[in-house]
Amino acid sequence: MIKVIKINDSLNVSFDYDADIVSKVKTIPGRKYNPNSKSWDMPLQAIHKLKELFNDLDISEDVDQDYKAPKYDFNQELESVNYKPLKIFAEWCLNQLPDYFYEVAASSTGKYHPAYALGEGGLVRHTIAAVRIAEELFKCETIQEFEFREKNIIRVALLLHDGVKHGLDGSQYTVTTHPIEVVKYLEDRYFEVSEETLPDEVIEVMECDLWEDIASCIKSHMGQWNTDYKTGEEILPKPQTEMQKFTHLCDYLASRKMLEVNFNVEG
Repeated sequence: MIKVIKINDSLNVSFDYDADIVSKVKTIPGRKYNPNSKSWDMPLQAIHKLKELFNDLDISEDVDQDYKAPKYDFNQELESVNYKPLKIFAEWCLNQLPDYFYEVAASSTGKYHPAYALGEGGLVRHTIAAVRIAEELFKCETIQEFEFREKNIIRVALLLHDGVKHGLDGSQYTVTTHPIEVVKYLEDRYFEVSEETLPDEVIEVMECDLWEDIASCIKSHMGQWNTDYKTGEEILPKPQTEMQKFTHLCDYLASRKMLEVNFNVEG
């Protein structure tokens, strides 16, 4: 029997060890193992995947079995992209991202991001923070002199930079090569979709140097943290251009524990 209870804003799943159950649980995005209690924490929306995978669930009465995670629309951030083709392109890309992007925390371990980026929807809040940090820094001409086009490229790169942070299959942990994988994922989606269904603006961006510049900012957004943690081999490009360095800086600041973001202010 697999026991499912609700603790605060997450599910807790426990069962007697069974290798087959564990292998299935590991397919659920956003899961996290608790070695002390030998149980698994999962986002509330994981109830649907649990019911799909298992028949022998003992579900607590306070678990909402019809729960659906709200999907943030990024309207405010998209409004900051003031070149229409790039705005439409960014919205299209956001709609292609895996569902887990809208559900999981920014940090799979909880070690490397501030409190606002933890828990359900944390990765979305981290993304919002990175874009808003960019907007604040754009006001300071002492440290940057980006032109209209460059600012919009940076905005779009930040919106998409962690789009497949947990890989294509929703791995428990951050996939080290995710900056490269999100670029490939979006390119694959572009070529998989019938051209007749694509907005003209998406085709325009993908078929010109705008996408190249966005992709280069995404691929290098990890900055100096560009090596495989096991082998030490460099697996990601380091930022070279000012746009790439600025994109990395905004992502870096949005991940600092000492910096908490107030999302309820404007301007």
